[in-house]
Amino acid sequence: MVVGARGRMGRAVIEAMKTHRSCTLAAAIDRGAALPEAGDLVIDFSSDEGAKSALAASERRSAPLLVGTTALSNGTLEAIRTRSLQVPVMVASNASLGVAAMHRMVAMAMQALGPTWKVRLTETHHTKKLDARTGTALARAETVRRAGGELPAEEIRSIREGDVVGHHVLELEGQGETLRLAHEAHDRSLFARGALTLALWLRAQPPGLHTVQTWLDQRVQGRMPA
Repeated sequence: MVVGARGRMGRAVIEAMKTHRSCTLAAAIDRGAALPEAGDLVIDFSSDEGAKSALAASERRSAPLLVGTTALSNGTLEAIRTRSLQVPVMVASNASLGVAAMHRMVAMAMQALGPTWKVRLTETHHTKKLDARTGTALARAETVRRAGGELPAEEIRSIREGDVVGHHVLELEGQGETLRLAHEAHDRSLFARGALTLALWLRAQPPGLHTVQTWLDQRVQGRMPA
């Protein structure tokens, strides 16, 4: 089932399901809708309030839960952590598989080059994107820091213009050279396809709070098919 079915991403996920060989739509839920009686997997792209409905649907159906909603409140995040004690749960601020790979490359670059390299991050999205410094940008900044680098808040630039789906550029500047890692989303269907890939993987996992990087670890280690 898809929560946030009338939103941009909800519609994209539903559209992707039409041609997906491994899943079908059991229910489409939007604001004010009653919880369905069918569905063995919950995918949420809604709002903080919608994520609470997704949690209720997951509990009602004992279903794994993938939350793609960003800007969640602390209370909702705590409820998600509690739910993960019973079923597999993933909070994916960005469902792009390419973005997941970029996170891994950022960590490798920082570990190889060291903290003396200056780091800058620029993220560009459409004007309707509400959260400046998106969840993806904040996650990438955390990746830099965990790998031993520094990325102060003033070096994270957020741009809102036009109908840009998503463009992230991370620059590492050393003495006499610059390394640039970039990811550009061309349309929202890539996030929908990524969400379905992650959700179907999540369904086979044990209860717990899983991450996109856990999925990537298994992929890199050859523990699942391409």
